Amino acid sequence: MENAVDALKIAFSILVFVLALALAISVVAQARSTADVIFHFNDKTEFYEYATKDNIENSKNRIVGMETIMPTIHRYAKEQFAVTIFDKDGEPIVRYDLWTEGFMTNWNQIVKNKNSSEKENYEEVKNRLEMVHEQVYKTLNKPVPEFNVEEMVRKLYSVKSSTNNTVNVGAPWVGDNSKIQSRIKADMLGQKYENNFITYTGKNLKKYENDKFIEKFLEVTTSGETITDDGYSLEIIKGNKKLEIIYILLQS
Repeated sequence: MENAVDALKIAFSILVFVLALALAISVVAQARSTADVIFHFNDKTEFYEYATKDNIENSKNRIVGMETIMPTIHRYAKEQFAVTIFDKDGEPIVRYDLWTEGFMTNWNQIVKNKNSSEKENYEEVKNRLEMVHEQVYKTLNKPVPEFNVEEMVRKLYSVKSSTNNTVNVGAPWVGDNSKIQSRIKADMLGQKYENNFITYTGKNLKKYENDKFIEKFLEVTTSGETITDDGYSLEIIKGNKKLEIIYILLQS
């Protein structure tokens, strides 16, 4: 009889322990959930506002450094968004976008025939880059200067021929992830990237490692069909949204 009573006491003790343990876990989980909600509403980036043509003046800015920008750049090809970095005066420093880069191999031909057979391609590149150009100056609260797509392309994609020493435009890294990463490394360190007798000089982003940038997320509607090259899409499916990420160097 005593053994039965002892067994009941042990069982009751175990039951109380299990209930207490379950209650403790529930309280901890509830506390964590509450903490997550509090942090959720206090995180300025939790509800980051995408800029559009209609709300660019009222959209909020985030201030970031190169420690934020570099991981974003390294993901641009796989995640199919565009990244453009501008100096404090609104001049373009570098752009990462497989869609834009996909036109660079034939850019001279596109410019030559911009009023006839290549008009659509020319206008698509012009419209995309002009939109980014416009949003940069609106963010800086400066008058938007006249846009010249050919000048912007030369600034972003100037390359030099190793055979005849002529300066042209191009993006010889398109279509190969290792080449894309080599180009990014060249930009970071200001080194030269060479491929198929074409030399691209990196932009030396390392010199901005202690600077801050305005970050702007711009949502645009795509206009081109999907073209896949070695797993990298040069454009998202027609009609979808594409993300343009803009970084503008802050005044020192």
